Amino acid sequence: MRVITERERPGRRLRRGAVAAAGVSLVLVVAGCGDAGASARSNDRETRTTLGLVVPDSTSETWGALLDAATAEGRDADVDLSPDSADDLEASAQVSKVEAFMPEKMTCFAIAPVDPKALVDPLAAFAKKGVKVFNVGQRLDEQVAQQAGLTIASFIGPSDLEIGHQAVREMLDVVPAGSTVAMVVGSATDANAAQQRQGFEDGAGGKLDVVVTDATNDDFTNVKRIVSETIGAHPGLRGLFVSSDTTGRAAAAAIAEADATGTVKVISVGGTREGLRAVKAGELDATVATYPASVGAILVRACRQVAAGKAVKPRLTTQSWLVNKSNVDAELASYPDSTQPFPDPLV
Repeated sequence: MRVITERERPGRRLRRGAVAAAGVSLVLVVAGCGDAGASARSNDRETRTTLGLVVPDSTSETWGALLDAATAEGRDADVDLSPDSADDLEASAQVSKVEAFMPEKMTCFAIAPVDPKALVDPLAAFAKKGVKVFNVGQRLDEQVAQQAGLTIASFIGPSDLEIGHQAVREMLDVVPAGSTVAMVVGSATDANAAQQRQGFEDGAGGKLDVVVTDATNDDFTNVKRIVSETIGAHPGLRGLFVSSDTTGRAAAAAIAEADATGTVKVISVGGTREGLRAVKAGELDATVATYPASVGAILVRACRQVAAGKAVKPRLTTQSWLVNKSNVDAELASYPDSTQPFPDPLV
């Protein structure tokens, strides 16, 4: 794979190590051969499979794992990957990044949107040019996409309902039957997390008393406050299901301050290195690992597949796996990959 640098836009921020990993070299053009060399490179660009990718934040562990895996897979699959990130969670910043790709000729474009609606219109413009659009991370709003005439080639990621199911099965193992447990809401507009809570609630039906907190907006201080208030309002509280490892650690801090460590169990979603270490340390009781590296690899392979004229399924489901004290050492050693086999969603 070649990471594209010759067309790099002002302010563009490539993944750390991506250029070195791709083996990009500087070529001195011999006088008299420049035009022929440029023409050859132009023809090469026309025939190669190219993938643009915008994620919310290249510095976070989750997106870093996805980008690193996409870079490695692109090298193996001979796909030119051109990554970027707004590193700003405002939708307007990400829209600007997406629009900056418009002059480029691409086979595929992938987005991990910070806003499920605001990114639809610029992506629709790509689709009208024949670019295959893939969605990772937060789901784009299907109704808005349909109205804009945007067809998503595929949504790639783990099953959010299954994440909820995995979490509630673990919760049923670690708290007494009939216990009160709370689902701690991060963002009230996060459709993925909402499905995770739905899966959790479905599995808890008749077995646990499930309450839902106010939205914390994934702010550490807000999480601590809301969890403290939830413990006070429900003295018999025995468990928390939270939307991320970071939020889980904030919840654990609130539990410790309430002198309820060990009594109130915490199960999070993520399986980041931070989360796995927190499980090992006993700060979290479990985390449902979502393996963003597998998402990055599948994305590149899916782009290669559509470039070859083959169809891909509209939903490519990747792996999620419950990690607790019994298997955390193995998962840490294997990170960012899973220790468990998983069916190839592209087959």
